[in-house]
Amino acid sequence: MPPRRPTAASVPPDAPLPPPPDLTTDSPPAVDDADDAYRRRPRQSRGQKRVELLLDAAASVIAELGLEATTAEAIAQRAQTAKGSLYQFFPNRDAVIAALALRYADEMRAIHERAFPVDPHDIPLDRLIDRIIKPLAEFHDRNPAFRRVFASHEGGPDDTRSAPARLRSQLFESFVDRLDVLFAARNPKLAGRDRRRAALVAATIGQGLLRARATAADRKPLLDDLRRVLLGYLSPLLEPPRTRARR
Repeated sequence: MPPRRPTAASVPPDAPLPPPPDLTTDSPPAVDDADDAYRRRPRQSRGQKRVELLLDAAASVIAELGLEATTAEAIAQRAQTAKGSLYQFFPNRDAVIAALALRYADEMRAIHERAFPVDPHDIPLDRLIDRIIKPLAEFHDRNPAFRRVFASHEGGPDDTRSAPARLRSQLFESFVDRLDVLFAARNPKLAGRDRRRAALVAATIGQGLLRARATAADRKPLLDDLRRVLLGYLSPLLEPPRTRARR
């Protein structure tokens, strides 16, 4: 019989904490929604361009009309192509949305890869926060359909409609892992459980405000408030007061 996994009650309170996750390589999440989203994968550049055009059209319709009002016919009309052209690559509307979510996820992972520095020690905390927030805010501004595409949908693992929600969960966990590693490098003395909790709190606050509905006029003040909130919360954890040298 395989050994039983230890439960929380069986782990001694003084047991060593697990190290932060190793993110030296940022492999894509293990999802099988990529193949499920397509009826067939485009193999030539012409087909790839048609798929990108359909995804661009889907993003435009979703941003304008909302997710529920977006239909395969509306996507095809916005792409100025026949609905049969859409069905050559996608079995239905939900598959188009799943493919769009996959494209968003790839872009978001690339932003994470660039935003997190290899060595965060010599970067002031306010600049470090801005280095992460700024490209994420720009991504949200460029992609107004992102929030709607990643809206929650309860469903089984084979439900195409729930694919964006699964991707969203994986992206969030990956982001928390990256913050965990960053905080460990910034303050190695911070206890692992406190560090993980801080990463979860910071990621949740950031995600909530970045996805908040706001007018163009309110966007900058909202991001400024986000920076101040994160700086006030993280400063005591990542920049503890230094002990004064004795004379």
